Amino acid sequence: MSDRTPVPYDVRWHATGTTTKRALELHAAAHLGVTPDVVNSGRLCPRCGSSRHGRPWLRAYGVAHHVSLSRSGPHLVTVLADVPVGIDVESVADVARGWDATLVLAPGESAETDLDRARAWSRKEAVLKQRGTGLLIPMTTVDLADLDEPAALDGEAWADLDAPPGHVAAVSWASLGG
Repeated sequence: MSDRTPVPYDVRWHATGTTTKRALELHAAAHLGVTPDVVNSGRLCPRCGSSRHGRPWLRAYGVAHHVSLSRSGPHLVTVLADVPVGIDVESVADVARGWDATLVLAPGESAETDLDRARAWSRKEAVLKQRGTGLLIPMTTVDLADLDEPAALDGEAWADLDAPPGHVAAVSWASLGG
């Protein structure tokens, strides 16, 4: 990550079995210095309006905060930020089993190994979550200039995160100046 790109987010990994609602409440309480009982969170699908799935939301004392979450197998990760944010964790083996380059890679992009493919998927899904669309927009619309280093994307930024063995994770945020 370059020294000129501020990192306005806080990432937390949660214990196996933690519900997404509880994870968001605990994360917000710790990050904001409040008690979990003043945190309200849920999900809202921008397409159908369902509260059973879709983009997560969070309020503390009635104030909205930018959040995102992702789960892969037993692993759950959340992120809170001062700006729009997205996060994704993927199993390298699961991505390898379901890989279809025509659904993921933009023209001119390549991903030679299973690890490269999982990283491309995770980075792109994090960007699309940050934009608020999720996978309603094709991953091929996100062009990652470099598959190995963090990059700035039109007022957006992304970075790889440490992840559990056999997994990759990435976070994307709207840059403060973008």
